[in-house]
Amino acid sequence: MEKIKKLVTSLSKGTDHTLCILNGVLGDILEKGNTPLAMKMKLYVENKPVSMTKKSLSEIKLSNNKKICILAHGSCGSIKGWNFKEDPSNNYGSLLKKEKEITPFFLRYNSGLHISTNGKRLSDLLEKLVCHHPEKISELVLVGHSMGGLVFRSACHYGQKEKRKWVKLVTKIFYLGSPHLGTHLEKLGKLTTTVLSQIPNPVTKAIVSLGNLRSAGIKDLRHGYLIDEDWQQKNADNLFYRHENRIPLLDTADHYLICGTLSKVADSKMGRFFGDGMVHPASGMGRGLFSSNDIPFLKHHCKIILGISHARLQRSPRVYEQIREWM
Repeated sequence: MEKIKKLVTSLSKGTDHTLCILNGVLGDILEKGNTPLAMKMKLYVENKPVSMTKKSLSEIKLSNNKKICILAHGSCGSIKGWNFKEDPSNNYGSLLKKEKEITPFFLRYNSGLHISTNGKRLSDLLEKLVCHHPEKISELVLVGHSMGGLVFRSACHYGQKEKRKWVKLVTKIFYLGSPHLGTHLEKLGKLTTTVLSQIPNPVTKAIVSLGNLRSAGIKDLRHGYLIDEDWQQKNADNLFYRHENRIPLLDTADHYLICGTLSKVADSKMGRFFGDGMVHPASGMGRGLFSSNDIPFLKHHCKIILGISHARLQRSPRVYEQIREWM
């Protein structure tokens, strides 16, 4: 606990990117401690937070077709992570607006909380967006990177269960490297340190030093937990637990999967084993070791992109080309 206190103090004046990492690793602890460092779930338009009031939403003009898309980052991610490395002024949202007249909203959330917690909060947030916006939204498209895709599935589950209006507007959901059946790296206890070790920042080294400390959100990635009942089970934290409590896909929407492999060679041993460096292709495609675990995604809605890392799936022109083709 003393290490955590020192870490939080050292990061209190850090950048937004550092804050997002901190929330991914310790977000559940930060929220329980009621610290201002705990991020609140918000939607952003043009890098500005949007209040869910009619007055604030009236200032956001939708495209003529009234279609919007919600883009959700992954664990330890940020909304700036969507910007192309080669051209930071562009991202999937800005291009969809230019080419498809779809108004983008970027979701920022505390990725250290349980996926089910964020799913319920997102359902509430989208209901406010749909009900309070003065223009009648015609369609919702969801684009989730990694954990973001799982948060969308959780939100759809709770939204459908509570008969929310926004759920009926969802037509397409894109999952970019989302570990539907869990991530092997988390099962090995390596996810946190792998994410952080890639960041050339001395502050993140302090986080890595915490070793096996992992947030509720990161632990949920172990088996792909989406609802409260998943992580509340007696054996939920067991490394070898066979999780079978799969919630169905939203049947009123089309689901699209994009996964990556570090290997540039199709069907290579390296690609099959390491995937994109974070998520195994089988998990990203919803294919388990046992057929009973398979998630019924349509094969022609699945795409594997060679020579791309997990992080790059969030900001790659090649990924956008596939999204545009399916859109």
